[in-house]
Amino acid sequence: MARVHLDRAIATSAMIGGLVMSGACGGSSPTTPRPPTPPPPPPMITFVSNNPAAGANSIVLVMTATGTDSFTLTLTANNVTDLFGYALDIIFDTTMIALASSQFGVFLNGEGITVTSQMIQTTPGTLIIGQSRVGAVAGVTGSGALLSLNFTAIATGPTTIAIENTGAFDSMGVALATEFVGGTATVPASE
Repeated sequence: MARVHLDRAIATSAMIGGLVMSGACGGSSPTTPRPPTPPPPPPMITFVSNNPAAGANSIVLVMTATGTDSFTLTLTANNVTDLFGYALDIIFDTTMIALASSQFGVFLNGEGITVTSQMIQTTPGTLIIGQSRVGAVAGVTGSGALLSLNFTAIATGPTTIAIENTGAFDSMGVALATEFVGGTATVPASE
C-alpha cells in the first residue's frame, strides 16, 4: 500500500512539474500577434549615365527625380569654364517614354544676363535645344542646371536617351572641348 502511495506521489509530482514547465515555456499562454510585414516599395525608374566619371568641361544628363511611371533628367553643366552657349539634340524612343514637360535652368542667367533659349521637337523623339547668353559679356564658369526634362513611361524596359549634334562655345565664340553625356533609363515592370 505504501508503494502505491509513493507511485501516486511521484506521478502527481511529475504532472505538476510538467504543467509548471509548460506554463513557463509559453505552452498555452496567449501570444501577441506579430504585425504584418509591409509590402516592399514599388520599383522605381533608374538612369545610368554613359560616362558616370565625366569630369570638368562636360554637359551631362543626370536623374534628379524618379517614380514608378515618370522621371526627371536635368542637363547639367559640370565644372565648365567660360560657357557662353551650347546646342545639342536629345534623342529618345517615343514608344518607351514621352516628354511631359521641360524647363530651362538659370545657370547661364547668372548676374542677370539675358539668355536666349530654344527647344523644338522636329520629329517625335528629337529635341533640338540651344541656349546662349546675349551681349558682350563673359561666359559662366562652374556647374549648374541648364535644362530639366520630365518624362512619362509608356512601356517597360531599358531605353537610350542620347545627346547628338553637340557644340559649346565661349564668350569669344570659340568652340569649347566639351564632353556631352547621355544615358539609359530603365522602366521596371510593375509587380
